[in-house]
Amino acid sequence: MPHFRKPRAGCRPCRRVSLWAQSLLPLPLLSQVPLQQSLISFANQELEKLAVESFTVVMRFMGDQSKPRNKDELDLAYELLRLCREQEGLKDEIYCQLIKQVTVNPNPESCARGWRLLSLLTGYFCPTATLMPYVTKYLQDAAQSQELARACQDHLQCTVKYGGRRRLLPVGEMKAFLKGQGVRPLVIYLPGGVTYETKIRTFSVVAEVREELCGEMGVTDPQEVQEFTICLIKSPGEPVRPLRAGTNVNSVTQEEGVTLHVRRLTWHMPLHFDNPTYISIIYSQLLRSFLQGKLLFPHVTNMEAQLAPLVAMQLLSLGVQDPSSEQDLLRHVPQVLQTQVSLAMFRPQVAQQLRKLHGLSPEQAKIHFIEAMKHMTLFGYNVYLILRLSERSLPAPCLLGFNHHHLILMDPATQKPCHSIPLKEVQRLQLLSALDSDGMPGLEVNYGSPANPKTLWLELPQAQQLRHVLAYLLEESSTQP
Repeated sequence: MPHFRKPRAGCRPCRRVSLWAQSLLPLPLLSQVPLQQSLISFANQELEKLAVESFTVVMRFMGDQSKPRNKDELDLAYELLRLCREQEGLKDEIYCQLIKQVTVNPNPESCARGWRLLSLLTGYFCPTATLMPYVTKYLQDAAQSQELARACQDHLQCTVKYGGRRRLLPVGEMKAFLKGQGVRPLVIYLPGGVTYETKIRTFSVVAEVREELCGEMGVTDPQEVQEFTICLIKSPGEPVRPLRAGTNVNSVTQEEGVTLHVRRLTWHMPLHFDNPTYISIIYSQLLRSFLQGKLLFPHVTNMEAQLAPLVAMQLLSLGVQDPSSEQDLLRHVPQVLQTQVSLAMFRPQVAQQLRKLHGLSPEQAKIHFIEAMKHMTLFGYNVYLILRLSERSLPAPCLLGFNHHHLILMDPATQKPCHSIPLKEVQRLQLLSALDSDGMPGLEVNYGSPANPKTLWLELPQAQQLRHVLAYLLEESSTQP
């Protein structure tokens, strides 16, 4: 490697050093004394000076040099991370310094501390393309006997893919990490009020948690995995915010009251019914949308007759074989339709459907309900009620539905689409504040082409949430081939 210094005369590798380490020479091996010059040749004298100082920091952290009175291991770890962040050119140097100090290190405690520091570095920064193959091979060889080397591998792979953790660890989390206690429990809320418990590490990202959860659901196709998202809610009533795949889980769950929820955001891949957890999650999410009035019958002829099988399926999913009271039946009807239902006619029709569907297990009833929802208007869309909008030719209020292809505005009375915007034409989303204390926030959507720009503003209570979800979909669609 031409940017490393040439070895001193007589420098011979130890027989215990791997062939890889020998190939990396003239990089020197374990040093018991501070460096007098950098391992990498720097034309910049300031970097040369900082490289020598960084090696002293490494030795102090590993316990091979005494610490100053006013610094502990936390200060030293933060100092090294700040050096890498502020001086891009030092990252390779510090990688090499750490690898040098853990190679054939006879002091187990010093070696472990060096590996811990390297695992911290790999969670934040990648080496340059020049050094990367050597670091990768070194970790691959070392991982056969060193558990922390395997952690370094995992961290580095994640950093390569998602960019590494952005912010410095809070003091409490840094203390736990340096003690080897970087694992903590995490609860994720699934549709239907069910929870999923897992464990996350210091550098766990959303994509890893999502993949684990999808594995529990039997979802293995990468395209289908991407259709699920983990959303953050800071507190009840706060807007839902989908989290990007590379978001560090620990960094967004530090605040009190923050909860994570799983949603299926797009529905391009076909549904399957080979996993009970998957069936339950899809059923619960669709049921919620149905009861909120976001999934509509394509044609309304006989309201009671159309609702009866759907209510019967809901009852059977709960293991209920007989009709409940008339008021209890209404709990299974969308709120917007409850006043249109004749209870006197409705209850016997539900009873008839229960007899017709007799013998279905709760899981089978859920599958039947899901299949029925696939035929509803706006299935596969994220739906919001728009109270006012800038285009006066469009009805207000109206329904906004969007997926990974386009946004559509629909008249809820006629169920006819009255405006459509291809998602790829959306250029900018801007949140608009309420004009007065009694008003509602809005969202300005800039779309079209540079030659024909267009603007549409939408007024709704969930404007901020709508912006979060649309921005997430736009980013996801731009990264897919």
